[in-house]
Amino acid sequence: MMGLLVTVSAVSAQAVSPTEAMTAGNQSYEAGNYAQAVEIYETMVAAGIQDSTLYYNLGNAYFKQGQLGKAILNYRRAYRLDPRDVDNNVNLALARSQALDKLDTANDGAVTNFVKAAEDWLTLDEASMLALGLWLLLCGLAIVAILLPRFRQVSLWAMAVVGLFLIVGLISIANRLYNDYAYPPAVVVAEQVSVMSGPGGADQYVVEFDLHTGAEVTQLESHDNWRRVSLPGHDFQGWISADALELVNPN
Repeated sequence: MMGLLVTVSAVSAQAVSPTEAMTAGNQSYEAGNYAQAVEIYETMVAAGIQDSTLYYNLGNAYFKQGQLGKAILNYRRAYRLDPRDVDNNVNLALARSQALDKLDTANDGAVTNFVKAAEDWLTLDEASMLALGLWLLLCGLAIVAILLPRFRQVSLWAMAVVGLFLIVGLISIANRLYNDYAYPPAVVVAEQVSVMSGPGGADQYVVEFDLHTGAEVTQLESHDNWRRVSLPGHDFQGWISADALELVNPN
């Protein structure tokens, strides 16, 4: 036990490398000391380390502790950095299945679903690099169409296809950036919280309904220590205490 405490102190003082800190956290987790693992992983996060594996491990440690909201929060943070991680996706689905509040998303149109599929497959950085590559390819095809008339018809058709994918990519990127700024996703981490009709307690406003740990919401507005949130796929919205939720994007 003393060795583990020394390890946490060293991590806090940044006296060890991220690899050593991760190893120490993993050893604590494997030994069943989940609180110690959480402390080490959270210290790494507080030091500014953003890594999908780190968030995945932190989600697992919280899940083992029965802290469902924190587990879903960190699985979603891992998903932002690596949406194709099968293990993380499986654990996220498992954690969501245990949440009391089952909030279904709306069934949108084909274009919206196509954009959503792109977001589920690529990170924001990957989507940006792909958009840049498509733009350069589009410019190359335009040059071919101008300089080589015999390939003009083929080039124009290729430009149409590449242009379509480029537009979808740009819509996806713009949608992510806008939502992260204006309507950031968040997760309820309190065991239970009352959703109020205004930014205040029950002595000022009406209790609309309750949310439980692990509920995934969208933050619409901030006012002092209160946050107005909405529920995906529903018209329900209201105000909850700021310390009852955490944003998926910690930046």
